Amino acid sequence: MIITIDFGGTNIKIGLVDQGKIVGRSNLPSYSDKGMIVRLSDVEQEIKVLLKRQGSSISDCSGLGIATPGLVDVENCVILSINEKYSDAVGFNFQDWAREAFSLPMVLENDARAALLGEIAYGVAEGEKDAVLLTFGTGIGTAVIMNGQVVRGKHSQAGILGGHFTTDVYGNECNCGNLGCLEAQAGHWALSYSVKQHPTYFNSVLSKCSSLGYSDIIEAAQQGDQVGVDVLEGLLNHWSAGIVNMIHAYDPETVILSGGLMKASDFIVPILRERVRQRSWTPWGDVKMVVANDPDVSVLLGLASLVCEE
Repeated sequence: MIITIDFGGTNIKIGLVDQGKIVGRSNLPSYSDKGMIVRLSDVEQEIKVLLKRQGSSISDCSGLGIATPGLVDVENCVILSINEKYSDAVGFNFQDWAREAFSLPMVLENDARAALLGEIAYGVAEGEKDAVLLTFGTGIGTAVIMNGQVVRGKHSQAGILGGHFTTDVYGNECNCGNLGCLEAQAGHWALSYSVKQHPTYFNSVLSKCSSLGYSDIIEAAQQGDQVGVDVLEGLLNHWSAGIVNMIHAYDPETVILSGGLMKASDFIVPILRERVRQRSWTPWGDVKMVVANDPDVSVLLGLASLVCEE
């Protein structure tokens, strides 16, 4: 059995994986603005509770996998850089923590890469050799596999910065320091700014939302709310541009879409598929676009597959 931990921006997801199946799961609020290190004792305790609930113990486990946002040094199990949330985790020695807390070997990986590995090993892209993944959560994460190998690059950032490809050179300032990043134009954290900038914002149903999410924008647009219609149109243009950028950069056979936005996949994906078809330069044919089965599970399964490889 393998212990897996996904440090998300909103929740910390913990899973017990046995032979490619989730046999136990638990969630904790992340409080990511307060840091990661202060949450490790709670995570450790929750893992022990989860194991006990399953009638198991640490002795039944063979390894530990951790996924985080940011740039990750896989070989040394160290976070190199991370934007704002969990900033205290940069340089932290996770191997020492895993050894002291559980006496287990561990792997550390970027969360989008872990999600892609989960989809390749057990999900909608099982067996694919050339694929890209875009996950729409608090930010927009990406990952790439080419010729059956995960793309990491010399400095551990290849493939995972698709959310920071520029889609508007005159656009919003991103927390990475760039202007007009896909994430700054169409990520979840940028929605409030986009909506409030609309000239008829105060006449919109969206002005009554205390916290805006993708679902609020989509629902407002479907109701004919002008702010919702205009903002969604902008989002669709940025999302499709981001997907086209990934296709042009990495030449995949398959694009996997994941994250909270995919709760509206029946509505969103056909539009994205058509815009990407029109705008991508792929004379050999259309790139297949699929939706992840369960984004929460794919990260945990991807981590388990990494532990098994080790």
